[in-house]
This record gives sequence, structure tokens and C-alpha cells, in this order.
Amino acid sequence: MSKNDEYKNEKEEELPSSDGESSDGSFGPVPLQENKENINDKNYSDSDNNSDNNSDNNNNDDISDDQKDEVLLVSKKKKKNSISSGSSSSSINIPENAELLNKKKRKVKGIIEDKKKEEKMKKKIRINNDIYLKNLPTNKNYQVSYMHTDIVTHVVVSNKKKYIITASLNGIIKFWYKNIGCIEFVKHFKIHSDEIINIFISEDEEHLGSLSKDKTYKQFDITSFDMNIVIKLNFIPRTGEFVYSSLFSTEVKVAISSSEKACIYIYKPLESDICIQTIDFTCCNIIEIIKYNKFYDLCVLSDNEGLLDIVDVTNFKFPTSKEENKYKTNNNMDHKLIDLMNKRYPIKKINFSFKSETDLYELCKYKTYALCISLSLDGEYMAILSENYFLRIYKFKSMKLYRVYDESTEMYLTAQNDPLKKDLHIDSFDFGKRLFIEKEIKKYMKNQNINFDMISFDESNQYIIYSTFIGIKVVNFITNQLCYIIGKNEANLRYLSISLYQNIIPINKVRTNIHESLYINEKNISDCALFCTVYKKARFYLFSKKKLNEHELDDRDIYNEQPTKNDVNSIISNPLKNVENINNKNTPKSAIIYTTMGDIHISLFYKECKKTVQNFSVHSTNGYYNNCIFHRVIKNFMVQTGDPSGDGTGGESIWGNEFEDEFFDHLNHSKPFMVSMANCGPNTNGSQFFITTVPCPWLDFKHTVFGKVTQGSKIVLDIEKVRTDKRDKPLEDIRILNIKINN
Repeated sequence: MSKNDEYKNEKEEELPSSDGESSDGSFGPVPLQENKENINDKNYSDSDNNSDNNSDNNNNDDISDDQKDEVLLVSKKKKKNSISSGSSSSSINIPENAELLNKKKRKVKGIIEDKKKEEKMKKKIRINNDIYLKNLPTNKNYQVSYMHTDIVTHVVVSNKKKYIITASLNGIIKFWYKNIGCIEFVKHFKIHSDEIINIFISEDEEHLGSLSKDKTYKQFDITSFDMNIVIKLNFIPRTGEFVYSSLFSTEVKVAISSSEKACIYIYKPLESDICIQTIDFTCCNIIEIIKYNKFYDLCVLSDNEGLLDIVDVTNFKFPTSKEENKYKTNNNMDHKLIDLMNKRYPIKKINFSFKSETDLYELCKYKTYALCISLSLDGEYMAILSENYFLRIYKFKSMKLYRVYDESTEMYLTAQNDPLKKDLHIDSFDFGKRLFIEKEIKKYMKNQNINFDMISFDESNQYIIYSTFIGIKVVNFITNQLCYIIGKNEANLRYLSISLYQNIIPINKVRTNIHESLYINEKNISDCALFCTVYKKARFYLFSKKKLNEHELDDRDIYNEQPTKNDVNSIISNPLKNVENINNKNTPKSAIIYTTMGDIHISLFYKECKKTVQNFSVHSTNGYYNNCIFHRVIKNFMVQTGDPSGDGTGGESIWGNEFEDEFFDHLNHSKPFMVSMANCGPNTNGSQFFITTVPCPWLDFKHTVFGKVTQGSKIVLDIEKVRTDKRDKPLEDIRILNIKINN
């Protein structure tokens, strides 16, 4: 071996190893190592070429003085040999491996240029929103809705199989097929005797799992619609997830967490109904969410106290070493096949070794917990919607925060008065109703212990769709832009679980996804749809790109099941209206108070007292006043009601706190039968109100006058005349049956 080769080997040993380096899909440690090696060799060859100048131009600081002397000696010997062989003294002698080094340089340079071109192409594609928005639903009104016999809680979509699966509280699962422009009913099962907690689909979309409070796990084959697995559990489940990837394993594994203690139970349903592994998390609380990332072969866990964790699916422990991320293989498999699979489908590696290097403690920091977790289709992003309605987007590779969006009710209250946020503005009456529903939803989620999938990524992995206070937002989280809001104009609908279906139907060429048809021709049809469940609705809703006319808006709700009494009453009392103009028509103008002694008709002063009338109307519409008694009746003064507790000390506004007075000179108590808010001081209005029976000018500018009696004044006088006790409470209860608001 020559000194030249010995020197080169020494330099190769000095270079850092690529073991443990992270890989992000661009030219990584190995190309960079080759490039650094070429630079060292280039310095050495330059010293050969410039040996006549005593090698002063060699600036490699890594070479010691002894090595420089050795290099100079070798260079002089080579020059002497070249002169003795008859070569010209003015010619430059090239080292024997210089041609090979130049080839390496050109190769590395080409790789770098190719990677730069790919990165530029990615950036160009991401900037053009129109390409991907063509394959997302854009119509602000839902196209159609279908019924279940009970409240629909879950909906999942199989894009490969073109199937939609819906589940309701009474244990019924329905299968639907996505046809062009519509869906078709396929089959339904009554599979559980109690409420369904969660349904989930495998990554290859071959299997569907279902968990219920009846302590059973049931599994379906999606292709054949057959229920082929039933496992009886010894605990009430909380959530579940398929924790295998069809790329490298044929063993179907399911992880199920318990709602009774911090444990996860692993099953192989196709082999046995016996638990093969039990993982006890002594330092955690109840595991409420399990999400599997097939590209990293890792699971994300979340408990009911906000603690997030990332674990390896083999032992459900933190992946302490990057070497643990290897494909799971069977002993019977050919090693050549294993190597081929590792090259073709390499598992991505995380670039952190300790949890403290990540932002997984973010929820604990703000004392909140996750309501739902979703992963992008390429596994690179993770979105978490927390209990305080903040949406956090993480980069999965580093588990660092990438975006944070505030979707809390406080933000929307502020945005209502912000002229720069017109996209978030809604009618004030509708806003009050949504606030009331939002408070009920938080209680509903805590009591039911049901997982709602409220987030979905599109197939381009740069748009996120999620349900919010005012509708379903479509956001480009790469460019940080709100594209539009779906379902904003729909009245009384609070969307919960959502699932996205995307499909391009080309005319001439078969394309499997939108990446293969970046420039969509006008002939191509985007058959995309967004399926949603709604709070306390026995229906699920479909949004698409189809624009509806007035006639189609009236016939959107399909009665594929026998309608309930509530459906019949809603049809009779509230005929369907044009949804586009509903905000202009739902201004409350009058109300009818149905009592046990008769009906009282009142007109409402909405133009002057918007907030007070809004509070009264929302409470009335939601049945807040139903069964309330007239708890305070004083002859020749007034009758008072509106307290659900019945003693005059309870009741609250639709916002959950007291709100301000609304006084006007022309709205006073100079006449009898005025409707006013009861309070205990300035700006302390809640839910209680009273009706005067005589002029009461001393009440002016102390109590907000928001209405007056137009019919039924005799009923008010009859209530005033009833016998009362020492506290002015009637001896016999007089109740409000219902209050109807007329717009």
C-alpha cells in the first residue's frame, strides 16, 4: 500500500460516522460524508499540483505538520519519477485516482442539484392552492343527510374501498357505498347492546373495529361486510386502534385501553380472543386516545390529564434508540425479501432521543387534555384539538409545534366585534344559540366518554379540515391561510365527527390521486365529499362541491328511517327555509308564553335590546324556561318567573355570566304589561324576567324593558290575583309549559 493510500485511509477514519444521524428524505449523512471526503482529497491533489510552490496553498487544518511533510515528500518523488520517464517538465502530473475523484464530485453535485430541483418543485406545488382545492368540498350548505334510529356519533371513510361506515348510540352500524355524486345504503348491523364508544379502521382499510360499553370488541371485514370477530372483554373499553402495518406484517394487532385503569391490552383477533400482552402505565391516567403512525411504526398515547407520549408498538415503551425502528419480520421470511422491503419501504426515524427535546408536555403546561388526535396521510404531521379548543399541529419527526390555532369561544366573542375578521362574523342571535350549545357539548363529552374524530387531513398533506364553533374550517397550514368555512350558514348544527372522501374521476386517463393530476382538466370530475355528525342529531350530513338551488335545499333531508315525534313536530312547526337567507329571517319579533293558566303573547324590542332579546330567545328555543314556575307574584305590581331553581336565586344567561343593561328613553315602565329583566343591581342580568301589571316609573333605568304584552293581559292579571305565602310565592304552582319564538 502506498503512502498516498495510507493517508487517504487515515482521513476516512477521521470522518464522523453516519450512525445515529436523522434522515429527512433529502440528501443526508451519506451524501454529505462523501462530499466531505472529496473535499479532503481535493486538498491533497492540489498539494501535488502545487508542489513547486512548497505546498503553501494546502489549507486543510485537519492535517498535522508530520503529515504535511509526508505529503510533500510523496509529491516530490512522483514529480521526479515523471521527469525521469521523459515527460515534459512543464506538464502537471495528475494522481492516479484523480479521475475517480472527479467522477465522485460530479455524482455528488448532480445529486445535490436534483434534490434542490425537487425542493423547488415542492414549494411551487404548495403555493398553488387551486390545484388541491379542486378536490375538496366547497359548498357551504350540506347536500344531503341520512337518518339513523338514534343519535349518530361516528363516521369513518375508506377511500380505497369507497365505503362509509356510520355508528349510532343504540349500537347500530351502517355501511354505505360512495357512488358518483351520491351514496347508496348497503347493510346495517345491530351489533352492540349498549352505546358504541369508538369505531376505527385499519391502515390497509381491510378491517373495521368497534368498541362498546357492553364490554365487547367486534371486528368486520370491510370488503365483504361480514362481522367475523367477537371478543368479550373483562373491562369497559375506552378506545382502540389497529397497531400494525400491512407493508411489513401479516399479523393483525389491536390495542384496546381500559376505562377503569391505565392499561392497554393487545390482541391478535384473527388468531385468538385471548389477550397476548398487557401494558400497565403506572405513571399515567386513563389512556383515552391511541393513534398509530405506520410510517414510523410508533403510537401516540394521550390520557385524561393531558399527558402525551410516543411509544414503540412492540413493547409500548419510549423509543430510546433509533436502531429500534426496524421492520418486524417473520422467521420464515426470506432475508433477501426482508432487505428488499427495508429498501423499498424504509421506516422513518424520529430525530430525538428524549421526551424533553419535544413539545409533548404542551397540554400539561396549559392544564388541558386532548379531545382528538389526527395524523396526516404521509405521517409527517400530527394535529391535536384540546379541551380548551386550541388546535396544535406538530411535526411528527421532531414532535415540535408547527402551528397553533385558537378556536376557543373567547376568541370568537372578540372576533364578533373585530372588523378585520369578517369571515368569522355570524348573526348575533345565532351566535348566542351556538354559545349555549357549546356549553352543553363540553358536558356531553365528559359524561358520554365517546371519542369524536373532529380533524381530518387532505391527501396533499397541506390542508387541515376541522369542526369549530361556527362551522367546519378548511385551512392551509403550510401557508397559514384560512381558505373557507363549510356549513357556516346552517342553523342549529354543531358538527362533531368528520371524515373526508377524495377521488378524481378522469375521462381519458386513470389517476389514483391528486398528485397524479396536478393540473386537472375541466373534463375531470372531483368526486369529493365530507361526511359529518352533528350534536344530538340522528342524522349524518354530506358536503360536496355541488351547488343547490332553492328546491333542492328544501328536499335535502332523506327520511330513510321512520321519523320520530320530534321530527314530525319540527316539520309542522318549522317548515324548511332557504338556508342562504335564514340569517335575515331569524330575527325574533314576538313570543308566546304558554302557561298552565293560559297563553301570553308579547312583542320583543330586538332593534334596541339585541343582547337581552337574544338571551331570552335562545333560552326559550332551547327549552330553558320549560316547567319554570312564577315564583314571585305581588298584587298591583308584577309577576316574576324565569328561574329554573324556583326560589328566585338561580338562573344564568346563555353566556354563562351576567350581562349589561340596555336602557332607552322610549322603553320605560309608564304603562302596565311591560316585560323587563329582573336583576340584583346594575349589569347583573341572567335569565329571570317579570311582567308589570301597573305603571312603575320608579323602575326606569334600573331594569331593561325588552318587550310588552300584546295579547293575554287578562291571563297576567289572573296570575297576579292568586293566593301567595309570606314570601310572595303562589300557594299553587303556576308553570311555563313552553315559549315559542316567532321570527
